[in-house]
Amino acid sequence: MKPAASQPSPAPPFKRRAGQVAFIEDQMAHRIMALIARRQYGKTTIASDISVMKMMAIRGHDVVFGSVKLDLGREMIRKEGAQLQKAFAEQARRVRAAKMLLETTDDRGKTLAEIKDDDFAELYEASRLEFRLWHDRTTYSRTKVVALTPEAVGETGDLILDEVGRVRKFRDVWEAVKPFISSNPLLRILLTTTPPPDDTHYSFELLSPPVGFDPPPKPEGNLYKSDLGIWVRRITAYDAYANKVPLYDDDTGAAISPEESRRRDPDRDAWDRNYGCKFVFGGTGACSGLALDTAQQRGIGECSLITCYTSPRVGRGKALTVVDRDGDFDAGLRWLEKNIGNNQVGLGWDLATTTKQTSNPSAFAVCERYGMEMIVRAVFIWKTADPDVALDRARRIVETVRRRTNGGRARRLCVDATNEQYFAARVKRELLHELPVELIVASVTVEAPGQDGTITMKQLLGGRLVNDLDDNHLWLPPERYLRDDWRLVKKEKGAFVCEPDIDGKHGDTFDAAKLARHALFGSGGPAEAQAVQVGGWRNKTTQDQGGWKNQRPYGVGASKGGGVLG
Repeated sequence: MKPAASQPSPAPPFKRRAGQVAFIEDQMAHRIMALIARRQYGKTTIASDISVMKMMAIRGHDVVFGSVKLDLGREMIRKEGAQLQKAFAEQARRVRAAKMLLETTDDRGKTLAEIKDDDFAELYEASRLEFRLWHDRTTYSRTKVVALTPEAVGETGDLILDEVGRVRKFRDVWEAVKPFISSNPLLRILLTTTPPPDDTHYSFELLSPPVGFDPPPKPEGNLYKSDLGIWVRRITAYDAYANKVPLYDDDTGAAISPEESRRRDPDRDAWDRNYGCKFVFGGTGACSGLALDTAQQRGIGECSLITCYTSPRVGRGKALTVVDRDGDFDAGLRWLEKNIGNNQVGLGWDLATTTKQTSNPSAFAVCERYGMEMIVRAVFIWKTADPDVALDRARRIVETVRRRTNGGRARRLCVDATNEQYFAARVKRELLHELPVELIVASVTVEAPGQDGTITMKQLLGGRLVNDLDDNHLWLPPERYLRDDWRLVKKEKGAFVCEPDIDGKHGDTFDAAKLARHALFGSGGPAEAQAVQVGGWRNKTTQDQGGWKNQRPYGVGASKGGGVLG
């Protein structure tokens, strides 16, 4: 008699790692909770685990699982679909033990018994995939898988946002989804990711740890609160290794320590992000976050962003109502009149004459020259569909500069005439009696010293402003709006590009400042000598948060009795 054929032993039940257990406890304590973990730690698995826990605990409950992979290539979608299918298959054991039923359906509720891998992937790709957990014959809870985009995410329930560090337009997604939990205190938002490769990505700002956060490794990882108030459980390769979860050699497959893995990796920055879970500065952002911090720190109390419109939200899914505010503009002029110095002034105007929700605002920069440095004294932003109003405001700014006690008129006004050529020509015609007006067309090519061939005016002026920022030559208004606007500007293959933000920001304050810089320094940059009146302004030592000290001219902390620079 032949012995019975041996049957393959069943896979061992899913065992949670220490960091996964800790994250489950975290999300019970905090309504918005993030998990930053090393690659292949099991972020999707623990997300599916929490999803099933929610469905088992609450009858008729909805969980929305937002996946960035649905916004990526087809092969990536199929790989992630297989991973998600495996994760929920593991959860089915727990459901059966609780005498419930977990089944896969399409978005119309059709049960997909014995679903094939390709069919699962197709439903996943089409955002038509659901997991339904039946409490009895008539009541079920569900997890619905959707693409993680501002347009696709639109349902109320617990939200699990997977791999947010790779989500396109994540700032827009976050603004769209965050209000969903406001109607029910029991709802949660969970975010999982590794740090993004680009420091301009909103998850970098939202989830990065406080400066100096460097705790010793723990098996469960470490908990911190980001500067924007989000609680984060971070699990690095070092933490996982303390929990006996090793890394494996790319060639032999042998278990190795994190230290050895990092030593063998040719791209240390990528390793630090993916396994060390460090938020590494870099990427495509044209304006360094660190350089902006310094420039804005220097501008506290000395520079100002004057916003002359509001965009109150009147309800989700409805347009923003833009309210233009003359009172704020008038107050801004009074501030400028009081704070402008005696230095040479250049003006830059990035034109816009529409007021739709996502239309660009006009930005008008007033910049002062201080030796090799540029003080962006004031930036006015407004939205108006009336060219007469826009022109009147520009004229009043020009007049405010002209009326200062010392220093006289602005050196020049540079206006972006790329998209508003007829209106720009009118501006030049009507203001030419006040000061020279130069119209700049961004697409015009020029020859620049040190450059092979020609470059566009957009590249030339943008590059010079970024160089000033990197060389620590700028003073900037400290407002958050300006920082966010400048961080939208990216450098790709030598060109400056900018994708509009949800409220219309489009690097407009950056463009206004680069135009004002050109108005100050012309095409040659700040390389010419200037006469300076000796003893004309007194030194003032100030202690800033960064601990460094500056000597400041009038308008930058010194007395009005000072002389003229330049």
